[in-house]
Amino acid sequence: MNRKNLFTSPVLLLLLTVSLFGDYKEGERLFASQCSSCHSGYIPERQLKENFFKAKNRLLNLKAPTVNMLVYGIMRGPKKIGDPEDPEMRRIEIEEFLREYLEHPEERQTLLSPEINRYFDTTHPLIRLDDDALANLAQYLMHYSGDRHGRTKPLKRHYDGSFDLKRLQAEAKRSGKILIVEASSPTCHYCKKMDREVLSDPEIRRMLRKDFILAEVNVRTTRLPRKLAKAYQHITPSFFFLSPGGELLSSYPGSWTQSDFASILRENLRKASRD
Repeated sequence: MNRKNLFTSPVLLLLLTVSLFGDYKEGERLFASQCSSCHSGYIPERQLKENFFKAKNRLLNLKAPTVNMLVYGIMRGPKKIGDPEDPEMRRIEIEEFLREYLEHPEERQTLLSPEINRYFDTTHPLIRLDDDALANLAQYLMHYSGDRHGRTKPLKRHYDGSFDLKRLQAEAKRSGKILIVEASSPTCHYCKKMDREVLSDPEIRRMLRKDFILAEVNVRTTRLPRKLAKAYQHITPSFFFLSPGGELLSSYPGSWTQSDFASILRENLRKASRD
């Protein structure tokens, strides 16, 4: 069978598709469980540029590239790995790159510019993965952008100025979802820590997308509505939960761990069901 027939055969095309996408979810779980303690989840490009080029990494204090920085470097950057026209060989090359990246941090090739890479710790010991795990991780990184842009929307609505609580409550009532208003500030270290370590967690994101509407209000520029201002303790972040009917269910000042925040989400789902 010549090369042209190989890629037009329905059976082999199916096998190739399974090979490319079959382990994506395993790779996603692997990244969340073993990589996310150093490599945070998605952070918008605008925030990354501000962090590195204006604030010299003092805003986010990243010690390693975020997942979208890794994906950019591997798939689209000047030092991208493999040939985009040969996805199967590219996957193999990405697996080998990841092996070196994880096992030899002091010698690993950087995918990013020296201006950014200088902020990262390239000497700390990293994890070792077997061949199957490396293949899963490669699948996840290869298809991260397509999955994210094809199936997801931004997690939070950001308000820096006017804030229409009535419109959001009407949307929550129509959808039957709980409205969460996060009071934050651009200089709040713990707000960024929550974004990086909790709100980027795949399970937390799944719970939020399914049952909640999340709106972030910059309290430096935006006045909280009276209903929320009464409960606000001038601590950022603070999270206010409102039922689909508009009742203030609860408020939680401060930052939280993944497990604690998941418990908070479940508790407010139970409260709303009794509303």
